[in-house]
Amino acid sequence: MGRYSSQMAHFPDAEATGGLGRRAGLATDAKVVGCAKYDQQQAPAENWTAVPGDPTTPGPSQFDAMLRASGFLNAKPIVATGVTGNDFYTVAPFQVLSWHPRTVLYPSFIDRERCEHVIRMAERKLAPSTVAMRKGDTRADPNSVRTSQGTFLDAADDPDGVLAWVEERIAQVTMFPVQNGEPFNVLRYVLNQRYESHYDVFDPEGYGPQSSMRVATMLVYLSDVEEGGETVLPLEGVDGLERLQGIDYKDCGIGLAYKPRMGDALLFYSVGTNGTFERRSLHGGCPVSRGQKWVMTKWIRDKCYGGRSSPCADEV
Repeated sequence: MGRYSSQMAHFPDAEATGGLGRRAGLATDAKVVGCAKYDQQQAPAENWTAVPGDPTTPGPSQFDAMLRASGFLNAKPIVATGVTGNDFYTVAPFQVLSWHPRTVLYPSFIDRERCEHVIRMAERKLAPSTVAMRKGDTRADPNSVRTSQGTFLDAADDPDGVLAWVEERIAQVTMFPVQNGEPFNVLRYVLNQRYESHYDVFDPEGYGPQSSMRVATMLVYLSDVEEGGETVLPLEGVDGLERLQGIDYKDCGIGLAYKPRMGDALLFYSVGTNGTFERRSLHGGCPVSRGQKWVMTKWIRDKCYGGRSSPCADEV
């Protein structure tokens, strides 16, 4: 079932990250290392020179404290945290699963409570999933390709703020503003339901002109799956495009496959580093053999997604 089908991520559960302020954290680091000689010198920052190999040479985490000691900040304070950033550092553990296409696993990306909250929201609105039609496509029955049930959820519809929290977390790890994301697409798969391999990119040649392009997809798994339900990328690998000719879009036995685990998130890019369509991003959902599968999809675009009430953070 692919290289990662039987793999359970070997990561501990994510620990809560502290809300330690940026400057408080830097001050703490400085106390641990010790900056006595800089405190005594009170030298202007422009006269300070790092000595290669000198164990007392400060790292980036001590630079703030040294600037304070030198008095340089009295003339030019450190730039404040931007309106689009944080006042604290967060680190999400991750594992690169592939470079072709770029695919990254974030284990324990969200906790069980938030997973169950999203499921409760989605259960009330489930409907048969649909597929986008290309120009000239006459296929009338999406169930031949996609057999799940799903719904779209917007952060504005969640008064508890869970979806907004997830959006912010996705923005942190992808480095795309929240406004570049489409609403969440929450899907439920039960016995034998699947999604044949497909692309998330709307290629203008097949779908007509697009105001923006989907560049990445984040899958957040909301449940464990007893058996089946893997996410498969059948063309994964340097030589993946060699398998494109004559490919069976229902085949779950080739390429990379990842078995869902509650709270994990899988990010893959639909465009290459040169901005062109990455054909190895073909992906699908294998049939569920036992149990059920809940997954939440966030499609990320290269520009602000239409319908957002506020402008994109990188376009103001």
